[in-house]
Amino acid sequence: MRTATIFRLCAAVLLCALLSGCGVKRMLGIGPPRPSVKSVSVGADIDANQGNATRLDVVVVYSDAAKNAMPKTGPEWFRDRDALRSMLATDVEVVSLEVPTSSPAFKVKLPRRARSKGLAVFAYANYVAPTGWPVVALTPFEHPTLQLQAAKIAVQDP
Repeated sequence: MRTATIFRLCAAVLLCALLSGCGVKRMLGIGPPRPSVKSVSVGADIDANQGNATRLDVVVVYSDAAKNAMPKTGPEWFRDRDALRSMLATDVEVVSLEVPTSSPAFKVKLPRRARSKGLAVFAYANYVAPTGWPVVALTPFEHPTLQLQAAKIAVQDP
């Protein structure tokens, strides 16, 4: 009887140790949801952003606090970007791009830990229109392609 109790205790400790690994948690559906994003592509029409090259930041977020601090529009992001990156430090990683008009779609290299540790992925475009463009939430997509257009951004997930 004593051996069975020790065996159960050891099994419980082993199970706890296994479940503390992120990969195991994700396989079992335990822990915070992760983005589905595996790759991101970006292209631009000839009249994208009123004929101007477009600054675009793809932001990978690693904490709930950072996720809640993310701005709702491109102009807000680009205005506060340096302060946010400083304040949030390792809770965000940013891939900054300059997308010329009439650009065929190309793949964006995401940070290495984006798939395993990321909580959300956002895209911010610096459109010249005063109202800018709202944040593009990429989290639910697997292989989103952002097509920068004259007055909007189209997102497709093939």
